[in-house]
Amino acid sequence: MNLTACRYQAAPEDAHLHLRSHADVPCRLTRLIHACSIALLLIDHPARATEPPQTADLLLEAAYRRAYVVMQRFPDWISRGQATSTPVTQVATGGHAYLLGHLCKPHDCGNNQLDIVFAADGHAAWGLLHVRPDAQHPFLQSWLGNPDEDIQALLLRNYAAHNPPSP
Repeated sequence: MNLTACRYQAAPEDAHLHLRSHADVPCRLTRLIHACSIALLLIDHPARATEPPQTADLLLEAAYRRAYVVMQRFPDWISRGQATSTPVTQVATGGHAYLLGHLCKPHDCGNNQLDIVFAADGHAAWGLLHVRPDAQHPFLQSWLGNPDEDIQALLLRNYAAHNPPSP
């Protein structure tokens, strides 16, 4: 709609009452919409510029991506298999055969442990990582490899077998 076409025009019979016609309502709305649009364009948006980025967006930036990858790495005693360990035991659950083992960080077995289950044919592995800063703190335990309930039970039993309660 052309803004010049939207001019106040009172109907001749209402001129003495200074009433606007209903035909003028769309013109007033059009003017309001245009005025609001112009105002929005002129407003500076400093709040948008200072909003913190989304966490997932940081992972797309090279510097943060590198730090994220490093964060996900396991300590050498785990990733390189440079650990104190026990002989594996053969176990079965849910009709499947597995090898169950226990690893720990050399010279710090009490605070850094990994219980691990391998499918007997080696096609899959699951784990339960136990870490804590010292004996005064509880373990932070993390499931690895998305174990189902049967595998979780094996891992928890193995952890208990290698960490008997204190007398």
